Amino acid sequence: MSEELSYRCPFCDCEVQVGRLCPGCAKNRGQPTGTTPRPWEQADGADGLDLPDTDFDYDEFVAREFGQAPHRRLGVAWYWWALGVLVLATMLACF
Repeated sequence: MSEELSYRCPFCDCEVQVGRLCPGCAKNRGQPTGTTPRPWEQADGADGLDLPDTDFDYDEFVAREFGQAPHRRLGVAWYWWALGVLVLATMLACF
């Protein structure tokens, strides 16, 4: 594969060879072409989210966000069971 791959820079719309710094963005920043940081790389100072080092208490979080009210019971109501039995009995009676 001897041909060089290229793409259009999303910032200045210049033609850029893959693996090289965009010449248009380098000129705008006053940097020589090919030096780092590249415009798409994140600065080292922006690494991490500055989250606290304390352990996360999931139960406390859920209580704070959703309150202490009991959850409703999951499942099918009794009248749907009765309707299902009635439909099944009707189907069996027809055959």
